[in-house]
Formats: sequence, C-alpha cells, structure tokens
Amino acid sequence: MNIEFAPSDWGLYVHIPFCRARCTYCDFNTVTHMGEGEHQQYLDAVVREWQTVPVPTGRLISIFFGGGTPSLVHPSLIAGFLETVRDRLGPIEDVEITLESNPGTLDTARLHGFWQSGVNRLSVGAQAMQEDHLRALNRIHGVEDIYSTVRFARQAKFSNLNLDAIYGLPSQTLNQWQDTLRQLIDLGPEHLSLYRLQVEEGTPLAIGVAQGDLHLPPEDSVADMSDLASMMLAEAGYEQYEISNWARPGYESRHNQLYWTMNSYIGLGAGAHSFHNNRRWWNIRGVRRYMMMQESGESTVDGEEQLSLSEQMQEYMWLGLRRRDGISKDRFAGKFHRAPEDVFPQQLMKLVDLGLVVNGEHRIWLSHRGWEMSNYVFRLFVGSVKD
Repeated sequence: MNIEFAPSDWGLYVHIPFCRARCTYCDFNTVTHMGEGEHQQYLDAVVREWQTVPVPTGRLISIFFGGGTPSLVHPSLIAGFLETVRDRLGPIEDVEITLESNPGTLDTARLHGFWQSGVNRLSVGAQAMQEDHLRALNRIHGVEDIYSTVRFARQAKFSNLNLDAIYGLPSQTLNQWQDTLRQLIDLGPEHLSLYRLQVEEGTPLAIGVAQGDLHLPPEDSVADMSDLASMMLAEAGYEQYEISNWARPGYESRHNQLYWTMNSYIGLGAGAHSFHNNRRWWNIRGVRRYMMMQESGESTVDGEEQLSLSEQMQEYMWLGLRRRDGISKDRFAGKFHRAPEDVFPQQLMKLVDLGLVVNGEHRIWLSHRGWEMSNYVFRLFVGSVKD
C-alpha cells in the first residue's frame, strides 16, 4: 500500500556526484577521478548550503543520498553531515535515511560505518545479473560483487535493502530477464526498483543504438518483461505500489513517494532540485564551480519556476497516477478546492472509456492496462488546463 503523508511532511535530497566510471546509459550529473580530499571539500560545501537554505516547517521524514555513487565517500563524511541535520532540526531517529551504492565499492566495515552514521536504508545498483550485460553497461562490478554486497549489508545490520535493475537492455532476452528476477528475489531484499531502459541523447548507449551497433528488444518483448516482473514479484510476496517499485509490506520507500504526492523536498549539492510552496529551483551542475561558489558565499541556484494553479493540478494528476492507490479525490479537492472530474472531465472520460483509468467513489487509479500505457495517460494531462 502507498503511504499517505501529511501535506507538511518533507524530504531532503543530497547529491553526491562521484563515480569510478560512467555507465553507458547515464546522463546524471556525475564526475569521475576525484579523490578523498575533493570528497571532503564537496561535503563541506553541502554543509554550507544546508546551513543557509530555508527549509519547510513540517516533519522531515526522509533523507536520501543519491548520485553518482554516494558509497564512494567515507562514512565519516556522511556522519558529519547528518550531525548538522540534528543540530538544526533535532533527533532524526525516525527519519528514513537512504544511501545509494554500487557493488564493488563496499565491504562489511565500510557498511557498518554507514550504519553507525545513521543510514538505515541501503539502495544497491545491481542493474543486471549477467556478466555480459554488466560489461556492456560499463558497470564497475560483476555478478558476484552483487551477492557480496548484499551479504556485507546484512552483516552490517541493514534490514531495509533495495536492489535496482534495468530491463529492455540491448540484446536482452525474456529468459535472461527471468533469470535476473529469480536471482534478485533469491537475494531477499525488502524493496526492488525495476526500470525500463531509457536511451538518453548523447550517451554512449544512444550513440551505439543510432549507429546500429546495439539492438534494443522489440516493444512487445519489453512489455512481456514488465508483465513477467509483476507476476514473479507478486508470487514472491512483493507488492507493486508504483509503476517501477515493489516492496514487502511496510518497506515502501518514503522518499520517492514525496515526489509523487507533490510534498516538499529540499535538494543540496551540484545540480540538485528542490520543490516547496509550488516553487521549483535547481543548483548549478558544475561540481567544482558549486564548491567554489559555496566557499565564497555565493548562491548556487541556477534557475527557478513558480507553478501556476493549472500546472499544479496537472502534475498532481500524472504524478499521483504513478502510485498503485492513485489519486485521493478528497485530497485533490482539499488542495485545489475543485473535484478532479471538474478540472479534467474530457481526459478522465476518455481514459475510463479506453479502460486505462478506474474512476472510483473516493479514488482515481490506473488499470493494469493503464500501467502498461502510462506514458500515454500522463501526456493527456500535460498542458491540458489553462489558468
């Protein structure tokens, strides 16, 4: 089941851009070949930003260290940052604190250090369970490293573990994806995030596809992979609570759900995005420039936008429909003082007639077919209402 947050609940995102190597599909804001001294300098800059940025007055429920590969930085740097959060906000023992990591960057001692720092949820980027796929993606690890990382995490007392994987990889077969799912399930994580491969412009992956060197599976095969994941994970006791996310009961991720419910979040670090009071803003992407500007006391905000009422309602619909429970009509009306059927009459009528959306008494949610055609559903809401 999805978590229902109070409107004032908020999250904190900390971008750690360091990587040992860049994956072929990645267009995230990352840098390679920076050492421990620069890690320290960067976290010092993040602390400066944290100490000056205005924050919401509600309850902090999630801190998420994303990247990049946050597990590359020393646990003492994470501990130091979390101490500044306690200094400003008080105890954070009830906060979900997630650290993204890559296999091959961790051992039991390092993981225990992260655990002692306050991190209580570990997200591991497995991505594939075949050596040839890992090499093709330019991952820094092998399959055995994935198994070792999970073993180390359990030894370090982590009881909330997420594994990431990607489907629709070049030349990937349904049998290979089935094998990946079987191995992921056998590893026993509390949470799984399964993403369809996105070919981002300018990446080595996109260039390889454009030149005909890499061949993506046909659409019907990718749809079969999605269906297979839903079936196998349901049989293994996982609940699909969002288009790309499954969890054992009680282990749904708080952080991403803040995005889907349009709650506030504050982003720190190079390229990080924030959202509060219907205003969205983002930092400069350059890591060295970010550090220099923070050190000199300059603002690192690179741009901002204020969402109009129509934009707020549109985003609330297409973000909320990502969730298994969909949109609460009462919460929509409480937030916007209008019923969703009054704002989007034509869109909802069309989607119900197509069998893509269910319009219930209290909620609106995607049907199984609607999940398969979710991008089409979401596009109907973008730009559909004017102020």
